Amino acid sequence: MRVLVLICFSIIGFSAVAQDDALSRDENITLFNEAQSCYKESIQNQFRNARTKKCAKTSLEIGKFLFEPDSLNIAALTYNYGKVAGGNEGKFSLKTALVLYEAIHGEDSPELIDLLIDLGEVSRALTIAKESFGKESILYADVLLAEAINGSSRVSSKTRFAKAAYEIYSKQSGPESVGATLASFQLGKFKMAQGKYKSSIPYFLQATKNSNVANYAHAFLAQAYDRTNQRDKATEHVLIVAKQSDITQDQDYLPLFVRSPDYPLTAQRKGIEGYAVVELTVSKEGLVLNPIVIEEKPKGKKFGKEALKAASSLRYIPRFEDGEPVEVPGILYKYTFQMAR
Repeated sequence: MRVLVLICFSIIGFSAVAQDDALSRDENITLFNEAQSCYKESIQNQFRNARTKKCAKTSLEIGKFLFEPDSLNIAALTYNYGKVAGGNEGKFSLKTALVLYEAIHGEDSPELIDLLIDLGEVSRALTIAKESFGKESILYADVLLAEAINGSSRVSSKTRFAKAAYEIYSKQSGPESVGATLASFQLGKFKMAQGKYKSSIPYFLQATKNSNVANYAHAFLAQAYDRTNQRDKATEHVLIVAKQSDITQDQDYLPLFVRSPDYPLTAQRKGIEGYAVVELTVSKEGLVLNPIVIEEKPKGKKFGKEALKAASSLRYIPRFEDGEPVEVPGILYKYTFQMAR
């Protein structure tokens, strides 16, 4: 259900309102299309940064010179901006877009579903989906899964939505269908977030049957097996991820997953903050070899000691050369110790 709303058009023949007096109509059109291309590129690359926000805002501002204020184009541009603006500004834009969509499509239209999910109005979104598509439909399951992935509900509610989606997908399309495996992947993530690593494993194994999320599922499996002291199985999945990855010597070499170090008690009680930098070798299996502390600040507060303990549990994707995994020495990892704000 999560759809990229992009205004792609040939402006010739469009009914438009007055434009910015400082620019010609053609200049406004050119700037609008450039902003839309920028927005499309940012969204497709999953960026959510200042540039994305600027592109969406520019599209909306210029669009107001090109389209009628109550048009579907303005509704879509307002929605786009609301999704990336964040905070009160984003919420206001989403509410404005909802009013426009309701006026255009009606208050019970399926066109409102994504907007309602973004606004946290889950109950209304599900009601519309049930009445529009039926409670056993794939489209209803799509709404359940969209809320489980992107909604603002609690983890317990998200888990319930994902389970319901999984049951519908499995019944309608089979347990190895794209929908069922995506729902299974989310259920695994929810179990992981709750510290239920053993329970997460069957869900991630099911998710590996979907090529779109298989690599992510293998990465989570590596962590789940590692956390349940099954290091051989963890290594098996790390190597699967490694074969699908293309890590070069020019890239920053970051761990697949990280355990937070313990905060030294004395430093914590005194409100002392600091950091420690560890140098290590990554083995052919992605394990850490020979970690040493090469920098610690402030000294004598045990930041280095705790960083060294945590570093031993880091897991990396092995680097391959000529199709074979190799050891990688001289890798640095920095642990920062900061008090909760």
